[in-house]
Amino acid sequence: MKKPWLLTTRGQRAMMNLGWLASVVSIIALIGFTALTDRSLESRQLDPKNIDYCLIENCQPIEKLAGLELIKTPQAASITEGKWFTTVELKFVNRGMLYGSRELRLSVRSKNGNIIEMAKQIVQFPEKGPMVVQFTFTGTAAELKKADIYLGY
Repeated sequence: MKKPWLLTTRGQRAMMNLGWLASVVSIIALIGFTALTDRSLESRQLDPKNIDYCLIENCQPIEKLAGLELIKTPQAASITEGKWFTTVELKFVNRGMLYGSRELRLSVRSKNGNIIEMAKQIVQFPEKGPMVVQFTFTGTAAELKKADIYLGY
């Protein structure tokens, strides 16, 4: 009686080669899928050469950034004064699944429009959901609360 083909050396070798080929094809497909997905998400990212500013109290969800939204409740910015610097904390929701690290800017201006201070922060976007961005300034909390704060994106 003849052995079943899978119990022969030739059959086992053929199945090992077939398994190896299937795993290589799967890995190549996964790499291609990941590259295409990342590229489509990065195409909607921040453009450092084209920066728009909005007053943080009036910022709408930023359609230019695929729906990045500044959370304005209970207040748009949390300002805390430390020993050496003042921190302005903004909370966002990443509704558009922005991906990667990009630059956001914060501009503090007087009521007549003169720039008092500016700061930029490299932000690492999470996959989706809430995130907190902190900017540091040398001015006091009282000065920042009197001024207008603009978000640059």
